[in-house]
Amino acid sequence: MSMRTELWKHSRNIRPTLLAFLVWILFLGMVAAAIQMKDQQTPSTDPLMSRVGQPSELAVNEFRKAGMEEVRTHILTNAERAKVEAAIGSLPFLNRDALNKHLHQLAFVDGIPGEGTGLTSPATQHGQFDITFRASLINESLSAFLTTKERRTFTDDHSGTTVTVTGTGTDALTYVLLHESSHVLDATCGITKIFPNSFGKNIWTAEHDMAPSLAQLLAARTYFHGGARLPAKKAPEVYDSLSKTPFISLYATASAKEDFAELVAWREIQHLYGGTLTVAVSEPGTRSAREWDPLSFPDLQNRFAQVDQLERQGYSCLVN
Repeated sequence: MSMRTELWKHSRNIRPTLLAFLVWILFLGMVAAAIQMKDQQTPSTDPLMSRVGQPSELAVNEFRKAGMEEVRTHILTNAERAKVEAAIGSLPFLNRDALNKHLHQLAFVDGIPGEGTGLTSPATQHGQFDITFRASLINESLSAFLTTKERRTFTDDHSGTTVTVTGTGTDALTYVLLHESSHVLDATCGITKIFPNSFGKNIWTAEHDMAPSLAQLLAARTYFHGGARLPAKKAPEVYDSLSKTPFISLYATASAKEDFAELVAWREIQHLYGGTLTVAVSEPGTRSAREWDPLSFPDLQNRFAQVDQLERQGYSCLVN
């Protein structure tokens, strides 16, 4: 057999191996590019964790004006820092991007009662915001947090009626981060600054004023919208009323800004974490509690679609 024939046979054996090698190199290149793109699209938690510190003087004064005289700085333990970092890391891109670009300081405080949550306030630097949280919510379940907050709407009328809110998919810390970071997003981009706006059309005529068709409903006249606390026995009537509105919660009725923050937070909890939200009212003499599923309220579905669109397109104002 000639040398030329031997070389030809040898080259036939090499070709498949060479082709496989080139395909493997191409694959590794694609993986590396994908990882690099993901890193570019997903902001690191490091810059935000470096901003955890002392509460601002403005935030402390706001708490004290509300009667919380014992408010004081809470120093995070290592375990608490890990929880905060994990919660920040799980935020959707748009919320985390808003915080990366416009959060001045994140602080945790003690001395706030259990129904208190936190505060987003302007920082001394233009376009920057401070967020201050009740520290105990770091270790609180979402259901416990929501139930305590919801029961502020009602008074104990000795009827035996009990309101319980169950939230799944995440914890209280992540929910509150979603809510407050949505305030930063809103303030930065001026989403609810002008009326009417895309998220409040036919709902809000001003920051605290609802469209007349909504303002007359019982759900729009509770403690969260400046009304008196209602007897607990009226709870079923309140939630029947809420189910006929475009609001995800009674707290969303507080203002256009709270409505936007609640809408974004709960859509992301549903979409990203597979979360659910249930309000149950137990009454003496009944075999089972009555339940409402706010995430399925008919008038909310188009608004959830708006949140999805917002997340896809982002907001150009965040680059400023």
